[in-house]
Amino acid sequence: MKLSLLIPTVPATPDQAVPFARQVAQSSQLTRLWQGQSYGLEPAATFAYLAGAGHPVPAGTCVLVTPLRHPAQAALEARTVAAVTGAPAVIGYGPGSRAVQAARLGAAYDKPVDACREFLRATRSCLAQPWDPRAGNGAPGAGPRYVHAGEALPPVPHPRVHLALGVLRPRMARAAGEVADAAITWLAPADYVRRSVVPEVARGAQAAGRPRPPVIAAVPVAVARRGRSPVDLAHLSSGGHLALPHYADMLARAGVDVPAGDPASAARALVAGGGFLYGSAPDIAAGLAAYAAAGVDEVILNLTGVHSWYGTDETLLDLNDILAATASAHG
Repeated sequence: MKLSLLIPTVPATPDQAVPFARQVAQSSQLTRLWQGQSYGLEPAATFAYLAGAGHPVPAGTCVLVTPLRHPAQAALEARTVAAVTGAPAVIGYGPGSRAVQAARLGAAYDKPVDACREFLRATRSCLAQPWDPRAGNGAPGAGPRYVHAGEALPPVPHPRVHLALGVLRPRMARAAGEVADAAITWLAPADYVRRSVVPEVARGAQAAGRPRPPVIAAVPVAVARRGRSPVDLAHLSSGGHLALPHYADMLARAGVDVPAGDPASAARALVAGGGFLYGSAPDIAAGLAAYAAAGVDEVILNLTGVHSWYGTDETLLDLNDILAATASAHG
């Protein structure tokens, strides 16, 4: 299983991402630097800045919300990331919450899974990449309902772009198996990934006549240290997601009750249910091994809670302790 790193903050200036790009560049264990949806700096611009500053590390996004971009713009941003970093990029998309959809589109998608299928197909069409049997174009539908791709962009040489879908529940997991180059989970406990996500991605891939695409899990983590509160760190890391109905529904399917309107109880349940890994570095390494056993191909280490409370130095200390424990566990 590969390990990679999420920039543990939404950068207000691109310099804030530099220590984490440097860490990925210097580490033999980290394969990629990721950024989530940003309403500050556009992720493609952040990765371009890092490359220009001498840190052209492989990059990914987990996940950008489709209501913010047309497929042609998405394709332009995606190939920009691949071109400026000089490495294949993994660019994940998802529909976002119903509130985001309504705010940006005037109304929420009535079928968000179908909208995401269309969006990936349209973005891939705009990229006009050479056909790959793993690309998951899938069977054509009755025609676009949510997006219109238009003509492909003028060709520009760049490393391959892998288009991913953010996955929480079974129907989106099947769609990822059908049309995506990867499925990306967020906050999903390892047992839920094993029981639900991986099998549904595999079913979707089988139905489309293609190999199962990789499953990537973004996992919030923090090393237990004196004075730290796992509940506080889980809330800082994931409180905004825990308040969203689609995350609460996914976690309920995983056996984790996150009560609405009670952030402390929701964060406590996330820790107890394995959606937030807290403990010694060897404990966290064991938790990551459970994701590998569940069929996950790559784990994105999310240290947002630690960074929010303690800053960059302690974030990197936690990261290096986890990497050392993971290396030790593998001999």
